[in-house]
Amino acid sequence: MTVRQYMKKNVVSLPSSATLLEAARMMKEKHIGSMIIEDSLKVKGILTDRDIALAVAAAGKDPSSTCVCDIMRDPVTIDIDADLDSALKIMNRASVRRLPVLENGKLIGVISHADIASAMNEVISQFMALEETYTRA
Repeated sequence: MTVRQYMKKNVVSLPSSATLLEAARMMKEKHIGSMIIEDSLKVKGILTDRDIALAVAAAGKDPSSTCVCDIMRDPVTIDIDADLDSALKIMNRASVRRLPVLENGKLIGVISHADIASAMNEVISQFMALEETYTRA
């Protein structure tokens, strides 16, 4: 089971020069909780709705003048052909829930904890069905 099989391909990104207000509006419009920050087709960071909330509410930053580059987190990425176990280990080590997925250095998707949980649920369901088949025999 590889990252390629379970990643989301519709990646929403913004340039690092965008404001927090622009990022928040795009997240609301697209119904997403995070986005990739890219400059010249290179992943520069990741930004979550939580990052924005903490920057604005807790740190008192002005969302219309604060650049996403000021609060984005450095990206932790994974290769498209990595297995899901590797992805989960990387997420746990880095304390992140999402990984930008790269192929030859180019952003092509995002994989999340939820994507991996869904994949594991499929495997468990298949195993249970197989076990039930053998139990009946």
